[in-house]
Amino acid sequence: MGGPTVSGELIAMITNCHQDHKIMAWLSPAYPIGSYSFSHGLEEAITRKIVNDKETLHDWLFQILRLGLGRNDAILLSNAFRANRENLLELGWVAEAFAGSKERHEESLQQGLAFSKVTSFLCRSEIPQAPLPIAIGYAAKIENIGLERLLPLYLHSISANLISAAVRFLPLGQTDGQVVLYRLFEECDKLASETIDLGLDQLANSCFLNDLGSMKHETMNTRIFRS
Repeated sequence: MGGPTVSGELIAMITNCHQDHKIMAWLSPAYPIGSYSFSHGLEEAITRKIVNDKETLHDWLFQILRLGLGRNDAILLSNAFRANRENLLELGWVAEAFAGSKERHEESLQQGLAFSKVTSFLCRSEIPQAPLPIAIGYAAKIENIGLERLLPLYLHSISANLISAAVRFLPLGQTDGQVVLYRLFEECDKLASETIDLGLDQLANSCFLNDLGSMKHETMNTRIFRS
C-alpha cells in the first residue's frame, strides 16, 4: 500500500528538482541572453551621481521594482503564463509599449529573442519570440514550472543583474552589493505575491527620472552598458 505513495512522492521531488534547475538556468547571468550588457539606465544614474553608494543603489532598485520594471514585468510574466499562444502577440505589444525609451525597448526585446531561441533548443519546445517577461512566462507554462516558484526569483534576478552592473561601475565592493541584494529579498517576495493574479489593467510606471535617464544614456559619449 505504501509503494505507490512513495513512488508518487519521489516523482514529485524529481519534477520539482528539474523545475528548480530550469529556473536557476534561465535566470543565471550565464544564460546566453546578454543580460550582463544592459544596465536599465543605471549607468546614467551613476554618472550623474544619483546613485553613488549602497544606500542610493538600494533606493534606486527598490523604486525600479516597486514602481517600474519589476512590477510591470511581474504582471506581464504572470499574464503570459496564463495566456493562450494566440494571445502572446498582443501581450508582446503591450510589453513593448511600456518600454520608456529606444534602448529600454531593445533591452527587453533582444533579451527575449535570445531567450526564446536558446530555450526552444534546450527544451525541445517552440517558445515564441517576444519581450523577455512574455517569453519566460510562456516557457514556464510549457515546462510546467509553477508561477509561485518562478516569479519571486525572476524579480531577484532583475535586482542581482543590476547590482552586478553597479559593482562594476561604482566603488562598491561585492560584499556591499550582496548587502543590497539581501535587503531586497522581502520586497521581491512581497511584490511577487501582490502581482501574481493581476491583469494588464494594473500596469503602470512612475519611474520618470529613470525613463529620462535612459533617454540621455543613448547619447552619452562614453559608456559601458547598452541601456
